[in-house]
Amino acid sequence: MNGKNDKSITRGLRLAAAATFAVALLGADGTAGAEGEYAFVLTTDYYSAAYYSTIEVLPPRTADVSISSVNTDAVAWYDQDEDMVFVVNRYLADNIQIVDPGAAFATVGQYSVGNGSNPHDIRLVGSEKAYITRYEWKTLLICDPYSGDSLGVVDLSPLADSDGIPEMDRLAIVGRRVFVTLNSIDRATWLPEGPGKIAVIDADADTLIDVDAGTPGVQPIWLTFPNPYTELRYDRCRGELVVGCLGAWGAMDGGVEIIDPFKLEHKGVVTTEVELGGDVSDVVLSPGARGYAVVMDSLPWPDNFGRLTCFDRYTGVVIDTLHIQQSGQGASLAGIELNRQGELYLCDRDATAPRIRIFDTTADTLAAAVDVGVPPYDIAFVQQAYAGLAHDAPPSGRVPVRAHPNPAHREAAIVFRPTGPPPYFSM
Repeated sequence: MNGKNDKSITRGLRLAAAATFAVALLGADGTAGAEGEYAFVLTTDYYSAAYYSTIEVLPPRTADVSISSVNTDAVAWYDQDEDMVFVVNRYLADNIQIVDPGAAFATVGQYSVGNGSNPHDIRLVGSEKAYITRYEWKTLLICDPYSGDSLGVVDLSPLADSDGIPEMDRLAIVGRRVFVTLNSIDRATWLPEGPGKIAVIDADADTLIDVDAGTPGVQPIWLTFPNPYTELRYDRCRGELVVGCLGAWGAMDGGVEIIDPFKLEHKGVVTTEVELGGDVSDVVLSPGARGYAVVMDSLPWPDNFGRLTCFDRYTGVVIDTLHIQQSGQGASLAGIELNRQGELYLCDRDATAPRIRIFDTTADTLAAAVDVGVPPYDIAFVQQAYAGLAHDAPPSGRVPVRAHPNPAHREAAIVFRPTGPPPYFSM
């Protein structure tokens, strides 16, 4: 790809192919496979070595290790509509790196988002518009997701704490609204200043939405706990946004909260750090009755340790500990992600044997541990299922749907989605 026009042409061809081929078909047995699905894993030693690797979701879970380099502080987002991975190279890198799964996971583009801006997340609205949070700055960037050309900014300083910087972090898009977590960190003490906030942006007007017209000033969605720290995840089964609030490190002042993105209101607390027994560094809620959290205890380094816990999403009570790291290494557990098959992937940064640990959530047991070379930090699932299945017309007795997780044990979300010309339909 030699320029923006070449990228646009290639992107258009690949999107047309995706509209024809990339749809999950629910068969008569109620299951769907995972052919062509990968875990995209960012790895880092925090100092000089950082790469991305991939793991095939289907056994034997073949890993392609250290495909190409990234910044030592990075997170990843896979945009399913675009079929592209966007790596957010954060502190001291300040750029977006584009990885194409259709080109053997090659890096096909990279652009700066402002020196010293410290980007933290990216989300796309179509193929020509992206939102990027910039932790050190007051303005959220709107840009072309492939070239980085600026389309404007949204000033979030009206929602900042006393230092004037809102510490914008993670993003989610539901409908035509953009949701942005604000950490509100006091730069003098590096402690959270008051409860966390979620800013809401109108994706058509690119302006802040006031969620409480009865209160002076533009109001965010207020959280119960300080410092919303985890990825802001959209639970399609229940139509809720889920976020874990860390609070201050070493203090039992955080928890897991849910937001109604349609009514623009706080819905409640799922569980607390007191219940979980430590700092929440990542959390996912399953389509069933369980949640999973990476929890770090409050002992000083290197005697602190991390645990992967399973909790009841309705009572908040811990049900089980799926994995506990060895003490004396510092807290070495990082991100978790749940795939469509109901498997939970954990980044275990154990100093002697770093692995991606894969848990079967139907039984909450370890299914596999995969070596990805350098210690893993973040995961995104590339869901290219059924990319090799042509279907000019739906097979008899089937409709184009996606089920998550698949196979399902407790509950599942069934998503109907148009993927091509008639006779396909959506509901």
